[in-house]
Amino acid sequence: MSAQSKDNCPPQFVFEMMVSQAARRFLVEENSAEDIVAEIVGAFEDLYSNDALVTDMIDGLERLFGFLQTVEIDDVDLLLISYIWFVTNYESLRVERKKKQLFGNPLKGKPRLLARVYTMTTNFRTYTMSVAQGHAPFRPDSWKPEDEVEFEAVFSRLFPKPPEEKK
Repeated sequence: MSAQSKDNCPPQFVFEMMVSQAARRFLVEENSAEDIVAEIVGAFEDLYSNDALVTDMIDGLERLFGFLQTVEIDDVDLLLISYIWFVTNYESLRVERKKKQLFGNPLKGKPRLLARVYTMTTNFRTYTMSVAQGHAPFRPDSWKPEDEVEFEAVFSRLFPKPPEEKK
């Protein structure tokens, strides 16, 4: 990424992937949400500015878990990974994401949206309800994060390989 991206925030869909992955990790790890968020934000420091990102991600986690407590979901981890797949591949319920742009980079930093936490929560709530009603696509069983070669810069940070698998 260019140096100019250093002063920008992740695009909304990348922010939503970051919060969703932090939520997944919080459910299975014995680390605090703050530690998990700090680790994820640190992994992206060469791509995006981390000003207010930690605060927004913690707020996003609180709102996400607040919503999850109000609904009955059999497998929260499966829903969260499916949401990561969804925001990677779709801009909305009916619009597929164009991963290879003619001009520009879809991962390029953007100005901070003041409502990014609200937008993330609303998008996740809409997706969850749409999945429950059978109106939203769900992650294929065969999908793996490493399949997303167009967004490797994001997925390699969100899903780092364990030290013994690194080459």
